[in-house]
Amino acid sequence: MRDFFINGLEWVIHAVVLAAAAGVAILAIGIALGGVGPWGPLPRLEGIVPALAALGAGLLGVLVAGGALYLGFGVYANTRRTADALELLIAMRQR
Repeated sequence: MRDFFINGLEWVIHAVVLAAAAGVAILAIGIALGGVGPWGPLPRLEGIVPALAALGAGLLGVLVAGGALYLGFGVYANTRRTADALELLIAMRQR
Protein backbone atom coordinates (compact mmCIF):
# COMPACT_ATOMS: atom_id res chain seq x y z
CA MET A 1 0.00 0.00 0.00
CA ARG A 2 2.90 2.31 0.78
CA ASP A 3 4.31 1.90 -2.74
CA PHE A 4 0.91 2.79 -4.20
CA PHE A 5 0.90 6.15 -2.43
CA ILE A 6 4.53 6.87 -3.25
CA ASN A 7 3.99 6.05 -6.94
CA GLY A 8 0.81 8.12 -6.90
CA LEU A 9 2.66 11.09 -5.45
CA GLU A 10 5.33 10.70 -8.10
CA TRP A 11 2.65 10.86 -10.83
CA VAL A 12 1.15 13.96 -9.19
CA ILE A 13 4.58 15.61 -9.25
CA HIS A 14 4.95 14.68 -12.94
CA ALA A 15 1.62 16.36 -13.66
CA VAL A 16 2.44 19.47 -11.60
CA VAL A 17 5.83 19.94 -13.28
CA LEU A 18 4.28 19.57 -16.74
CA ALA A 19 1.43 21.96 -15.88
CA ALA A 20 3.89 24.52 -14.50
CA ALA A 21 6.02 24.31 -17.65
CA ALA A 22 2.91 24.71 -19.81
CA GLY A 23 1.83 27.70 -17.71
CA VAL A 24 5.21 29.36 -18.16
CA ALA A 25 5.03 28.80 -21.92
CA ILE A 26 1.49 30.24 -22.10
CA LEU A 27 2.56 33.27 -20.06
CA ALA A 28 5.54 33.86 -22.36
CA ILE A 29 3.31 33.63 -25.43
CA GLY A 30 0.88 36.10 -23.84
CA ILE A 31 3.68 38.54 -23.11
CA ALA A 32 5.06 38.20 -26.65
CA LEU A 33 1.70 38.75 -28.32
CA GLY A 34 0.42 41.70 -26.42
CA GLY A 35 1.60 42.04 -22.90
CA VAL A 36 -1.19 40.10 -21.25
CA GLY A 37 -0.26 38.66 -17.88
CA PRO A 38 -2.13 36.72 -15.24
CA TRP A 39 -3.57 39.94 -13.73
CA GLY A 40 -4.63 41.62 -16.96
CA PRO A 41 -2.82 43.84 -19.43
CA LEU A 42 0.78 44.69 -18.64
CA PRO A 43 1.64 47.62 -20.91
CA ARG A 44 5.35 47.67 -20.11
CA LEU A 45 5.78 43.93 -20.62
CA GLU A 46 5.33 43.13 -24.27
CA GLY A 47 7.58 41.95 -27.01
CA ILE A 48 9.97 39.14 -27.61
CA VAL A 49 12.72 40.13 -25.13
CA PRO A 50 10.48 40.21 -22.03
CA ALA A 51 8.78 37.02 -23.28
CA LEU A 52 12.11 35.22 -23.59
CA ALA A 53 13.16 36.53 -20.16
CA ALA A 54 9.92 35.28 -18.60
CA LEU A 55 10.28 31.93 -20.39
CA GLY A 56 13.87 31.50 -19.24
CA ALA A 57 13.21 32.53 -15.65
CA GLY A 58 10.03 30.49 -15.41
CA LEU A 59 11.54 27.34 -16.85
CA LEU A 60 14.55 27.74 -14.58
CA GLY A 61 12.20 27.94 -11.60
CA VAL A 62 10.31 24.85 -12.77
CA LEU A 63 13.61 23.04 -13.28
CA VAL A 64 14.86 23.89 -9.79
CA ALA A 65 11.58 23.03 -8.04
CA GLY A 66 11.02 19.84 -10.04
CA GLY A 67 14.63 18.80 -9.60
CA ALA A 68 14.38 19.18 -5.83
CA LEU A 69 11.23 17.06 -5.75
CA TYR A 70 12.74 14.37 -7.96
CA LEU A 71 15.91 14.44 -5.86
CA GLY A 72 13.80 13.54 -2.83
CA PHE A 73 12.38 10.56 -4.70
CA GLY A 74 15.88 9.53 -5.74
CA VAL A 75 17.04 9.58 -2.12
CA TYR A 76 14.03 7.46 -1.16
CA ALA A 77 14.72 4.92 -3.94
CA ASN A 78 18.43 4.66 -3.07
CA THR A 79 17.65 4.23 0.63
CA ARG A 80 15.16 1.50 -0.21
CA ARG A 81 17.66 -0.33 -2.42
CA THR A 82 20.36 -0.06 0.24
CA ALA A 83 18.03 -1.50 2.89
CA ASP A 84 17.11 -4.38 0.58
CA ALA A 85 20.77 -5.08 -0.19
CA LEU A 86 21.67 -5.06 3.51
CA GLU A 87 18.85 -7.46 4.30
CA LEU A 88 20.09 -9.80 1.57
CA LEU A 89 23.67 -9.55 2.83
CA ILE A 90 22.61 -10.31 6.40
CA ALA A 91 20.54 -13.29 5.20
CA MET A 92 23.55 -14.63 3.23
CA ARG A 93 25.90 -14.25 6.23
CA GLN A 94 23.57 -16.13 8.54
CA ARG A 95 23.71 -19.28 6.39
